[in-house]
Amino acid sequence: MTFAANYTTPKWGENRWVNYAIKDWMFGAVLQYGSGLPIATPLNVSNNNTSTLLRGASWSTRVNGEPLFLKDLNCHCFDPSTTQVLNPKAWIDTPSGTFSPSAAYYNDFRYQRRPQELMSMGRTFRIKERVSFQVRAEFNNIFNRALFLNTTAGTFINPSTARNTDPKTLSPTDPRFVSGFGTINTTGIVSGERQGTLVARITF
Repeated sequence: MTFAANYTTPKWGENRWVNYAIKDWMFGAVLQYGSGLPIATPLNVSNNNTSTLLRGASWSTRVNGEPLFLKDLNCHCFDPSTTQVLNPKAWIDTPSGTFSPSAAYYNDFRYQRRPQELMSMGRTFRIKERVSFQVRAEFNNIFNRALFLNTTAGTFINPSTARNTDPKTLSPTDPRFVSGFGTINTTGIVSGERQGTLVARITF
């Protein structure tokens, strides 16, 4: 869903100076919300299917009754640096020589939602007939939502890492995960923080 709106403040009362201060300010917003992008079904840990099916490694088979997630990615109720969020028990290897019954993507297997929220405000002041002064402020990620760097595989969570591999920590004294199935690497630089731009322009 994308919501876009603009609002201009109206005249208020009869006081000329009050109206000069508050009227004609323009406020705008473009807010985009939606489900997270689908996560690809993990590949088989074994590559035996390469020779028996004359193709690359097959998809893993989804286990009925096993939850795909150990944590709700959108709940903001866990420490992403030390929590395994995907369930490795939800997938098993497809037997060698057989085609996987799994689809490449599932509707209920998705990354965290990544909303986009932009807002702006500004006004043009008429000084003379041919002279005007414009001031404008624009903000990206106005609510300053935390967005961590993607993993080395180019995805927010790395589902293709071997499922039988335990998550790797940064060091024995630093428990933050840096790799492993269903982990989130938070050791990089945080990106996407709230940013604002202020523009002033005089036209004559």
